[in-house]
Amino acid sequence: SAAAVNDVAAWILLALAISLSGTGRSPLVSLWVFLCGAGFVLCLSIIVPPIFKWMAQRCPEGEPVDELYVCATLAAVLAAGFVTDAIGIHALFGAFVMGVLVPKEGPFAGALVEKVEDLVSGLFLPLYFVSSGLKTNITTIRGPQSWGLLVLVIVTACFGKIVGTVVVSLLCKVPVQEAVALGILMNTKGLVELIVLNIGKDRKVTLIFCLSNKKRKKLIY
Repeated sequence: SAAAVNDVAAWILLALAISLSGTGRSPLVSLWVFLCGAGFVLCLSIIVPPIFKWMAQRCPEGEPVDELYVCATLAAVLAAGFVTDAIGIHALFGAFVMGVLVPKEGPFAGALVEKVEDLVSGLFLPLYFVSSGLKTNITTIRGPQSWGLLVLVIVTACFGKIVGTVVVSLLCKVPVQEAVALGILMNTKGLVELIVLNIGKDRKVTLIFCLSNKKRKKLIY
């Protein structure tokens, strides 16, 4: 549950960053992209759950699931990705929203996972990690400043996930040992963040910061 909330927040922030980014883009265009994205998520949240509920009711326990429902679900995921790509956010955002709305329990959810899990986990996921690794240029990390920034980013990322999770867990009256375990487990998650960084790099989402001499540099992720 914590990982799901974390992933949803990451995708929302990415969609917001993409909608507000863009060289030479008018602020009105960015606002339009953001509003269209928000409207798309709202429409899916209202329309899609009843349809999935109807599909789940027509898939009783112990009986084979109609292939038509599985194909319709996959087609809906592709259509959602197409819509968000047309809006100007990213195709993966629409697919992710549709995936959040798919039922997680029952024979229909089990059949859907059975159909796609082997293909995704055995083929697509390893290929994505390989392609991301090939895009990484480690030779650009040179000098004490670059290595210092790298260490700072890693420490900040680990500290934020572990300490943030532990603090919230303790506030929810989770035992200390379980809170620390949950924080460490949350720190091992990074697939969605990797996807977010790759999308941000492809879309040239930029981070602007000021130096001491008041000059600006642009870091393109």
